[in-house]
Amino acid sequence: MSIGQPDRIAIPRTSLRIVSTALLVALALLAAAPSAAAQQTVPNIGEPGDIVAIEGTGLADTTQVDFLAIVGGFVGFLHAVVPPESVTDTRVEVEVPMFGAFLPPPPLADGDPIGLVQLLDAQGQPIGTGSTIWYLEITFGAVTTIGQGSTQPDGTELVLGFDHAGGAPAPGNSAFELELTGGPAGTPAFVFAGVPAMPPYPMVNGGAIVIDFQRPHLILGPYTIGVDGTAQAALPVPAAVTGVTIALQWDFRHPANGAVLVSRGLQAIL
Repeated sequence: MSIGQPDRIAIPRTSLRIVSTALLVALALLAAAPSAAAQQTVPNIGEPGDIVAIEGTGLADTTQVDFLAIVGGFVGFLHAVVPPESVTDTRVEVEVPMFGAFLPPPPLADGDPIGLVQLLDAQGQPIGTGSTIWYLEITFGAVTTIGQGSTQPDGTELVLGFDHAGGAPAPGNSAFELELTGGPAGTPAFVFAGVPAMPPYPMVNGGAIVIDFQRPHLILGPYTIGVDGTAQAALPVPAAVTGVTIALQWDFRHPANGAVLVSRGLQAIL
């Protein structure tokens, strides 16, 4: 990786560069602007090495993906331009880069977990409005994704995220809300919560069961998947819960074929 000037250059793999405040503001305005070409990052969280998808329309000309991060400190802003793993007109898959420069969020420092993802064409011009992502890298390993999700009938992996405004699971975070994206509308979904299992994980339809069901656990729900394919589970974390490691994942039975599907897991050291 290299740090240089904010002008765009063609590179084979990840490039990290300092971004001006003006550029970040411009992209934020693009992301906030209403448009028929609105995009979303699925899942809406990611750590270095995770594959995430940017979904929308008119994406076929994507040749690069620009990840912007507010890392804090004297560096301020960084962005990483990486090539996509796959491209269709409605979905671009890409690997989340490592920035290696995050400072913690306030009040300890001034890093920010929420960044922007912008698709670029061969001329380096933005495609669509961009979307947001919550960088798990800023937790320094306290919150990570684990395992893999089952393969859905459309061939995509079942993943999970959480509400950006509520933030990551942490002691005393009463606003934490786990989210499921891309599920079949009207289907009841459940949340598994418990002690993380040790790999190799038991598998179901290509997905890893990351909960150790031989130890204390909870099955929460049902939470109905909405018409937009999302489900939310409010899971406030008590302040007294410290010194434990928990794992969470979604589960439901797909109405098309009755198959049991599980999402990618989320592990939190509290």
